[in-house]
Parts: sequence; C-alpha cells; structure tokens
Amino acid sequence: MTQQTNSAPTGDVLIKNAHLLTQDPDLGELVGDLLVRDGKIAEIGTDLSAEGATVIDGTDRAVLPGFVDTHRHTWQGAVRQTGIGWDFGAYRQHIQLTWGPEYTPEDVYVGNMVGALGALDAGITTLRDESHIQNSPAHTDEAIRALQDSGIRGVFAYGWPSIDSNKWMLRGEATHPEDIRRVREQVLTEDSARVTLQAMLRGPELSTTEVSAADLGLARDLGIRSSMHVGNGPWGPQFRGIGSLGEAGLLGDDLLFIHCCTSDDEELKMLADCGAHASVSAAIEAVLPGLGAPATGRLLKFGIRPSLSVDTEATVAGDMFNVMRASLTAHNLGVSLVPDEYADLPTFTPRDLLEFATIAGAKASGLDDRTGSLTVGKDADLIVFRLDEFTTVPSADIAASIVGAGHPGNVETVLVAGKAAKWNGRLTHPDLDAIRAQAEKSRDRLLATPLVEG
Repeated sequence: MTQQTNSAPTGDVLIKNAHLLTQDPDLGELVGDLLVRDGKIAEIGTDLSAEGATVIDGTDRAVLPGFVDTHRHTWQGAVRQTGIGWDFGAYRQHIQLTWGPEYTPEDVYVGNMVGALGALDAGITTLRDESHIQNSPAHTDEAIRALQDSGIRGVFAYGWPSIDSNKWMLRGEATHPEDIRRVREQVLTEDSARVTLQAMLRGPELSTTEVSAADLGLARDLGIRSSMHVGNGPWGPQFRGIGSLGEAGLLGDDLLFIHCCTSDDEELKMLADCGAHASVSAAIEAVLPGLGAPATGRLLKFGIRPSLSVDTEATVAGDMFNVMRASLTAHNLGVSLVPDEYADLPTFTPRDLLEFATIAGAKASGLDDRTGSLTVGKDADLIVFRLDEFTTVPSADIAASIVGAGHPGNVETVLVAGKAAKWNGRLTHPDLDAIRAQAEKSRDRLLATPLVEG
C-alpha cells in the first residue's frame, strides 16, 4: 500500500480508520475502512488491506456518500450571485426574459461546466441538471457535453427553450420539444452511463393539464423519468399541479415534484400515495420572495422523505451545506412565527438532512441502485470531509458538525465512480484556468444586455 500523495490516484483507493456515515441502513455509522476498486465500493470493514492501493488516512475524517442535488438550472453558472436579494419577478426579468434568449451554445457549455465543477468542489457528486435552455439542438448538446467533460454524475433533465419565455411559461399550450427524441436515440442512449437523460416538464401550473398529459406521454414513451415545478407561490393553489395530474390519472412513481411550497395537504397525500418524489430547495425558497415556505416538515407529515436541491446559483450558493442549514432554519422560523401551522409537523435532525442530501436524492433521481450510500457494489461516489479544521474542532456529533458548520473547504476528497474529481482539497480538472476565463467572458457579455421588460 502507498500513502496518499499530491497526485490523484489512478488505481485502487483504501480509506483507513475513518468515520463512515454510510446511509446504508444495514451498516449505519462506524469507524472503519473502505476499499475502492475498479470504480466500485469493493469492501467496508476493519483492518482492510490492498496491495498497491493509494491509502487515505481517515483519522479525523468523515466519509459519506457524495451529495445529490436533484434540481439545478446549471446553465446559469456564469451569472452566479448576480441576483442576491432578487424577488421572483426580478429573476424572471433577468434570467428568463433578458439573458436566456442571448445564450449561445458556448455560453451554455461554460455555464454548465462551472456549475458542475463548483458542485464537485462542494462534494456534490450527482447533479440533476434542470435545463430550460433548449434554444437549439446545439445548446442542448453543449449542455450535455459539459456534464460529460466535468466528471460529475449527471442527470440531464431536458426542458424547453429560453426564447419567447411567455409562450412556454405562462400556461402556454406548446408541447414539449420533440428534439428530446433525438437526444434519447442518438446522444444519451444508455441508462447505465455516467450522464443520463430525464425530462423537465412544465406541468399544469406552467402549462395546462392537457399539455402535461401529452408531455408525460412523450417521456414515458421514451422510458425516462420526469420532473415538474409545482406549488410555486400563487400558482400552487390556483392551478394545483399535483391535484390536476391526480384527477387526470397521470400521477406515477416516475415523477419528481420540485418545491411543493403551496401545494395543499390533499396534493401531498396524492404524491405520497403514488410513490412520487419531492425536491426541497430551501435556500432559494427562503430568500426569493414569491415561492413560499420550504415544505420539508409538511412532506414528512405524509411520509415523504424529500431530496434537496440548490435551484439556481444566480441567487444562492451552490453547496448542499447551505441548503441543509436553510431547511432547518426555515422550519424552525415557522415554528416560532406561525406555531399553529407548524404544531403538528414532524421535526428533523442533522442525520435526517444528510439522508435527504444523499440517498433520498439518489432515489428521487432513479439512481439509488448505483449511488447515494456507501454500499458494497455501488459506484464509489463519495466524499472525505475534514473534521480537524477549527470550524468543527472538537466535534461532539459528526453529523451535526457536517450540517451545522460544514462548507466546501472541509471537502478534502471527492470520488465519482472511483475517479478523483477533487484531491487534497483541489479540483483535478486540467483546464480550470481556461474555464474560468471563458466564464468571465460569458458573464461580461450577458450582463451588458439591456433588460427586457416583462
């Protein structure tokens, strides 16, 4: 065995004497060793050895599955943090009406690339890319190519164009772009690949129930899962996205419902009964007025273990630590400010939040057979988290330290299918300087575009 070096490993990796937060119910948490071989988790135990493996000393380290972000509009990576303090109207004016139509395929590539690399740097190994920048087939292909080039495990959720946004977003009657068939048949054909295809549909709140039926029929004909934004501020009670689908007999366990902030209790029960999944974007829901309060506790009330997501880096940070803390903060603020509404809602702990950020996200993405837990036979998608930094020393409860004080700087190592995307605290991608320069060029051009009135 060889000790860890500055160079990223190309073969087996053996992590010794680490705190393993496996998210596997049969294993739980333990102090022990983990062996990565041929991209898979080969062994978990104690006193493991492997000839020729690169050894990571896990002392004062936690090892856990890589985080799973189930909903991010990754193409907006080059305009990160431009909208801190926006409300939904400002987001729509800048992103959907002004900048979206100006995006070139090159802008999409670099936006997705910096978004995916930032996610990897923060310990997110699986990114469900909710892509509504399908302005042309070239835009779509560049978005996919960036996910493939970044090294992340990607789910490309094919959406709609960001040209003529009112046609697509305001109860429009256009059905989903047929180009998704080309992608399924020619580009993302293998469901076992590192980057796979799903659909991002508008659903009854952004289109109509009739359009949603046609769109779901297309996705199901292609054999792919779908997501929809529902419970978005006033549109939730007005159009009842989940309820409308339920009444039309369209619900199923292949659906991921995003936000659910203003979906009513009857709808959440429908969601639970059909075995569908939910994604809570607590950070953006807490800071972008107009969406509604994060639905974490309400989902738990109906037995739904939600996944977590960033949404857009235009208005929030792109790491899962921020989202986990926002989930807890928003819930506890609700308990304090509107106690009658929160009185019968379940609470949740740091360990629950780690579950939501890992295995629950893998289940919501249809990938729990490959990722989301430290389980022998699964792909080695994992992170090594430093507990010896003075943000977490001395750690009395490791899960609480990760959720309560963790940040991307604590993430020392990131493996995706056994390949090091981050090693000794640094991303391993060879073209970081060039990507940074391309992102700055894209940002400057987009921000110079005159604002379009809604």
